[in-house]
Amino acid sequence: MKRLFLAAALLSAPPLLACDVCGLFLGIQPKDRSTTVGLFYRFRQLDGMLGTAGVLKHGGHSATTTADQHYTELYQVLELRGDVWFGPRFAVMASVPLVNNYQGVDGYARADLYGVGDPFVLARYVLANTRGLSDVPRTVHRFTVGLGGKVPLGATDRTWAGQEVGHDLQPGTGSWDGLASAEYLVRRQRWGGSLAVTGRLNSVGAGDHRMGHGLSATAEGFHQVPIGAFTLAPSLGLYAEHAGMDRQNDGKVPGTGANTLFTHVGSRVWWRNWMVTVNHQYAVARSSGEWMIPNRQRAILGITYAFN
Repeated sequence: MKRLFLAAALLSAPPLLACDVCGLFLGIQPKDRSTTVGLFYRFRQLDGMLGTAGVLKHGGHSATTTADQHYTELYQVLELRGDVWFGPRFAVMASVPLVNNYQGVDGYARADLYGVGDPFVLARYVLANTRGLSDVPRTVHRFTVGLGGKVPLGATDRTWAGQEVGHDLQPGTGSWDGLASAEYLVRRQRWGGSLAVTGRLNSVGAGDHRMGHGLSATAEGFHQVPIGAFTLAPSLGLYAEHAGMDRQNDGKVPGTGANTLFTHVGSRVWWRNWMVTVNHQYAVARSSGEWMIPNRQRAILGITYAFN
């Protein structure tokens, strides 16, 4: 198998929201700058106690309670993705997600919605790549930037048991949002590391509501291990995400906004033109608004095929 240049994993949640409806994930390519098609499964768990009366997160509902309640939210995404390279420096990625958003309160389902989420398109350009400049073994560097956007295709008016469902539980957001990414990678022989940053600028969506702008970063170290016809690439690192305060009718929504730090452990396995991705992230530190349910863990599974 030819030597593979490993790219960074970008998780946006979204990584950029408290939920994972329209998350951005840029995975390692099975072949360096090859056109690919892939199927990814993303999972995020939020779990915690919310207290007495107030506006529950993202301005979804006004709820009166007399005691703490245990909230659980599960966000699952099945994502079909294509990544087309036009030469060695420019690529366009497009993604269409199918989502399942669940919320339970004290063990009872409060919402369980299925539907098409908001697709996104991201164009990326390799500004610098030192690979191939010399036949002498050397440290390789790459720097890539990207710009794109999310299309408001998903539904924003779904109900559960005859009740209105909050903004963050809807399949879509109803807003056109901007995306930006930057990736720096360094590798020497089979060892390497990466630092990746992605941002999301949200516009006003359904019900004059705007999700908080977001920023996330992944720092990761990896090592390639050849095993017969396979190549294994385990990785360790940290993933951090910031979600700003939501706005409703151009005013800040009290109790929203969150910062979370996750551990990051994963691996990729290559075989011929196929790659399998497994990543798990566990929240180890957080600060969030009083009406935000705490992030607990995230997971990503994927299979990708690269065209020659």
